[in-house]
Amino acid sequence: MKKLFMFAVIVVAMLAAGQSLATIGWSGNVWPNAGSAQVPTGPFSVYVQVWKGGVTDMPGQGADITVQMNISNNLGGTDSVALGYLGDVGANDEYTGQVSQALLMGASSVTVDFVVTDLSDMTTYGPINDQAGNTAPLTYNVTDVLPNDVDVTFTMCMSGEPTSGVPCVIGSAGVIGSWGTGVNMTQVSGDLYNVVVTFPAGSNPNFEYKFKKDGCSSWESVGNRPVSLPTDGTTAVTLATDSWNNLPLGCGIGQTLTETKVVCFQVCVDAVGTAGGVCVIGNATELSNWTTGVAATEISAGLWQACVVFPAGMPIPQNLAYKFKKDGCATWESAADRLLTIDNASAYETTVTHNWDDGLGGCSPVGTEEQTWGGLKSLFR
Repeated sequence: MKKLFMFAVIVVAMLAAGQSLATIGWSGNVWPNAGSAQVPTGPFSVYVQVWKGGVTDMPGQGADITVQMNISNNLGGTDSVALGYLGDVGANDEYTGQVSQALLMGASSVTVDFVVTDLSDMTTYGPINDQAGNTAPLTYNVTDVLPNDVDVTFTMCMSGEPTSGVPCVIGSAGVIGSWGTGVNMTQVSGDLYNVVVTFPAGSNPNFEYKFKKDGCSSWESVGNRPVSLPTDGTTAVTLATDSWNNLPLGCGIGQTLTETKVVCFQVCVDAVGTAGGVCVIGNATELSNWTTGVAATEISAGLWQACVVFPAGMPIPQNLAYKFKKDGCATWESAADRLLTIDNASAYETTVTHNWDDGLGGCSPVGTEEQTWGGLKSLFR
């Protein structure tokens, strides 16, 4: 009887602490992130995801889960909203609800917190984080809206990156697609594109954007670019020219190499051997943009070299990331990407020497002596 009593005490303690074998396994990924700006022209939606093994990873809404959002503003106003099931996001269930316009009007901030409950045992889950890792309660800033229409000019240079169709600008604001459908840009000349988009009076002056290419189908891989438009009556804003994926800015706008630079990439494979040729591969066009690689030549026992030209006039700085492949350019190194910056301060000729996978190697380094342009061309790949 004493053992049964102790077991009951443990169970009660677990329930009181919100712990149980049946508890929700995780909840988070709240959007918007804390600190973002919201406008008082209407309500705004909040999203949160929940996971429980064997429940939310099945199609449709998982049983016996509720999500409550408790809201307050800096003026003392409060509200409580039962969030509704929106759909599946992988193995998670996503819920959403709105912060009412009434709580935004006249306020400078609103704060939300969540109660995620498993009705099968009445346990709750916490803490709950947003997508930036901030832990609830999450506070949002209520900001002024645009007092008038603002024409915003977006300009983007592809900077040598090919595109099979005109690029577009896309972002968080409704007029640039709300991350859904972007706005096509117009080709100014060569790699340079722009577009003017009108942000209407009453809209949020704060937004984020990026670009898509290939007829608005392929995303950039860089982070979102944030913008805060002025709310002082300004009617037109021209944003600084962007470069696709933040590549060195081309289109005759950014800095360029004033003279050709040569980089000789060397790797020693004598400790591991190779069943075929070796190549260097990297993130620049001259290094095949991580595709086929640039073939190297064996210049001494186990030491392979590829000399690559970076021509005068190309945009700088060129922030190279590279590594090597062996066995007929089929086997990758497992070492981290190696980094090298090429700009006008770089020597005319640079030789970088590595051991395969940054491991052991006994090759004797062989430098490339400075030669005439005609003599060097025989080394280039």
